[in-house]
Amino acid sequence: MTERLFVFRWDVDHRVCMTDGMPRIRAVCRDFGVPNTFFVNLGRSTNLREWLGKGVTRSKAKLADREAVHLIKKTGWPRFILETALARPVGLSFLPELHAFQAEGHELGLHGGMDHVIWSRRFHDLPDAELVADVEESYAHFVRHFGRPAGFSSPGFYSDERVMALLDRLGFTYNGDGIGGEPHRASAGGRELRHWTIPVTLSGPRTIPFLEYHGARDTPEAEMLGELRQHLESRDLVVLYGHPCYEGVREGILRKVFATALEHGFRFVTMQTVAERLRSAAPVR
Repeated sequence: MTERLFVFRWDVDHRVCMTDGMPRIRAVCRDFGVPNTFFVNLGRSTNLREWLGKGVTRSKAKLADREAVHLIKKTGWPRFILETALARPVGLSFLPELHAFQAEGHELGLHGGMDHVIWSRRFHDLPDAELVADVEESYAHFVRHFGRPAGFSSPGFYSDERVMALLDRLGFTYNGDGIGGEPHRASAGGRELRHWTIPVTLSGPRTIPFLEYHGARDTPEAEMLGELRQHLESRDLVVLYGHPCYEGVREGILRKVFATALEHGFRFVTMQTVAERLRSAAPVR
């Protein structure tokens, strides 16, 4: 990298992301004149069977997590119940809105398959054929409505070599399934693949977004921005991520984060731009 690059990437996993967060993010990006990357869940975001039955223990654990903001707090009980009951798709229900983001220079990528909850909770138990069919169905919808995606992110960062090999076969340029470290070529079966892994460079513990983690802990704003500045001063490529239903509805702090990055000499780019630069610097043999 010959200049300082800043990426804010979003996982658009729930309908409330589209209705509440995305319009505010669009306004902030317009005001700053910057592009962002949005990984869109085209399928459904909630699954009643997974919340109940065998999944109830994990549901309770998520509600009790003090380092993250659980989904019900983000959406409110009425909308959570409604969406769980209706199981409506996310991205496929908001095609005009997403086309408008594309038209304004933002990047759209693919976020998992057609059931966000199953991927997040039972990914490692999914049979290979079921996983491949799920991604291929979501990919086909994406291509039909938005063109071929360059990037892919897995719900909850749950990924493995099966996903890496599939993304390579489908022709993705990069995946965002990493936390910490530097961009590197994805691999599977002991061999280097053609596409890149571009990790998030700053987050809370586990895979909790940086701003959400500090919000859940009620960290003073000055302290949170100070930690961000330290990170910006130490790197030439910074990748933050969040969810429109949390960071996106906190327009004030989002504006301060964007302003801080610009003040430190960073240029906002999409994940696709970073991947293209990586590919140009190290072309596939």
